[in-house]
Amino acid sequence: MTQFQDLPTDKTFGYGFNYATWAANTTVSLHNVNWDSNYKDVVRFDDVPALEYFLANNAGPHITTNGVTYCPFGRPIRLQIPFEVANTYNYLRAYNPAQPLTGGDTGRAYYYFITGVNYIAPDTTEFIIQLDVWQNYAYDTVFGQCFIERGHIGVANANAMNDYGREYLTTPEGFDLGSEYQIVERYGRKISSAADRDYKIMVTSTVNLAADPGTIDDPKLNSAHGSDFEGLPNGAGLYLFDDFNHFNDFLDLFSGKPWVTQGIISVMAIPDEYTLTTVDTTLTIGVFEITIKTITGSVSSNLHALAENWRDDLDTHIPDRYSHLHKLKVHPYTTLELTSYTGTPLAIKPESWANPDAIVQELPHFAPPGARLAFAPFRYNAAGEYDPAIHLVDPFMDQGEFLDFATGIWNFPTFSVVNNGYMSYLASNSNSIAYQHNSADWSQQKALRGADTSYDQATSAIDASKSINAQQMVAAGQNATLANETAGWQALQGAGNAVVSGIEKGGPGGALSAAKGLANSGVDYAIGMNQRNRALGIQTGLMGGVNERSNQAAGFNRDTNLSLAQFSAKGDYENAIAGITAKVQDARMIQPTTSGQVGGEAFNLAVYKWGYDLKVKILQGAVMAAIGEHWLRYGYAINRRGLMPGNLQVMTHFTYWKLKESYIVSAHCPETFKQTMRGIFEKGVTVWKNPADIGNIDIAVNQPLAGVTL
Repeated sequence: MTQFQDLPTDKTFGYGFNYATWAANTTVSLHNVNWDSNYKDVVRFDDVPALEYFLANNAGPHITTNGVTYCPFGRPIRLQIPFEVANTYNYLRAYNPAQPLTGGDTGRAYYYFITGVNYIAPDTTEFIIQLDVWQNYAYDTVFGQCFIERGHIGVANANAMNDYGREYLTTPEGFDLGSEYQIVERYGRKISSAADRDYKIMVTSTVNLAADPGTIDDPKLNSAHGSDFEGLPNGAGLYLFDDFNHFNDFLDLFSGKPWVTQGIISVMAIPDEYTLTTVDTTLTIGVFEITIKTITGSVSSNLHALAENWRDDLDTHIPDRYSHLHKLKVHPYTTLELTSYTGTPLAIKPESWANPDAIVQELPHFAPPGARLAFAPFRYNAAGEYDPAIHLVDPFMDQGEFLDFATGIWNFPTFSVVNNGYMSYLASNSNSIAYQHNSADWSQQKALRGADTSYDQATSAIDASKSINAQQMVAAGQNATLANETAGWQALQGAGNAVVSGIEKGGPGGALSAAKGLANSGVDYAIGMNQRNRALGIQTGLMGGVNERSNQAAGFNRDTNLSLAQFSAKGDYENAIAGITAKVQDARMIQPTTSGQVGGEAFNLAVYKWGYDLKVKILQGAVMAAIGEHWLRYGYAINRRGLMPGNLQVMTHFTYWKLKESYIVSAHCPETFKQTMRGIFEKGVTVWKNPADIGNIDIAVNQPLAGVTL
């Protein structure tokens, strides 16, 4: 059952003392105070005695009333105080010590603002007063959970930098941030530069560069065995040259072996910072040795801390006046830019980078196609505090944005290799050129052998003609001898017959006649033999002359045919050789070919570096001052529910509060005054600790109290 408090029945109430009625013997004193009736600034003394002490030390004239004075709301009162005196005060205190209504009550004072004074008479002034609700009831008012829109509790909050500021400091403010930031710090990471030549060369080739290349006369062309670099299948071979000089050595040694270098399809510069797995092969080229590194396996990634505890460095760039305003360390008042100078910078919110050391993940991918090197802020937008042990678990899964928020080097520079077209022609036609030389030699040898054969055949014909002619001459001589012998025998026979016949017919005369006939026969024989011998000589001479002339002609034809055949064979050979030589000479004019291609982006490597910079940007001075002064005076935007401390103080000198919703859980005053208390805080009020500070101190001396949390 509800119990109600009984009112006393053993005394007469009469005329009591309250804020609307002053009983007789009430002491009224005038004061000047630093606060006013607009409640823009209020003072929260430690307790009522402290308020009384302050008023006692700032008191003007006072009077004691003789009768009852009524102070209804909005109605003036008249006091016997000269106008000239009353007109110099803005506050009034009324106190009646003899007003206990029950045994436990004690006397109390009421406090009023003097909002106007009017002259009534030389000794009477009309006062327009307004009850100071705050000083009358604040010390008995207890606030509950309120929705805090703005205030210094955000500045004083010891947990303000929890989770790098994300827990409390990211509430938007809506300030004009100016047109530009200023860069106050730069943390850089150089990976490679052309000046230092600390980069590697990766070559992609359809020809196996690690195999014996042979010579120009005996070239050897071996197809690449392919690769599985970074777990990606590739039909071409991938080769690594540790530095610029190593690659130059390769070019020097293989400049005379274009049948090898023409298989190169890409020559690309890659950073030297990262470890690639390779298999080494040593080749001997002439008197020189070179090591060819064939790429296998994968490439290592990297985690790099750009700046340990970089937020501490930021303190040095914030003026001491605002050093306790930690909200200046979060976006948009401080912003970071991670850039590789490739046109893809990252705008980073400091509070969202969930590690204290500005760690960057470096993620290289060098296997063709599309080689690149990505830079991602480690644990960007990741929840919770940074734990270094996460590196040991999985450096890639950082619970952050990872590759969705990355910059990098997206287009590595590529270069070409020049191939000697002449030597390439010679090497690629070495067998056909040798064949052509052999063919020319064979044609010459065959022609010369044919000429020799014709010569030998002509010589044999001449010798046969000579032999036949000699045999004919011998036969002619033999025929002449035979004729002579036959004629001799016939003449002898005739002479014998004549002698016999003469003897038989004429005796000695007949014999004589026979002898004469015999003599004539001898003469005829001699004449005939001479004729035949001379005819034989003429015929033999003619046959010898004709045969000799014929043999001379045949010999001339034989010799000239041999000379012509030899000349032709020599000329044909020289012409064939000249044709081969002409092709070889013409090959010298074959335009050099190129392997690989010129492309990619080499500008950064040449003029600055491969790498990235982290730029720390803060507000320009004027903008920082405008925002900083606002926060010094009114604190941060909070927009969350919380409890205000009992004395409403979170700063050393004054504390600003602005509530969207206020709950008063205890107040010893009418509802109207409770609503006034709510209105004071919901429109925004500065609660001062010392009234003398109001309007007199530099607001920058107002520092957070220790141990305050929200």
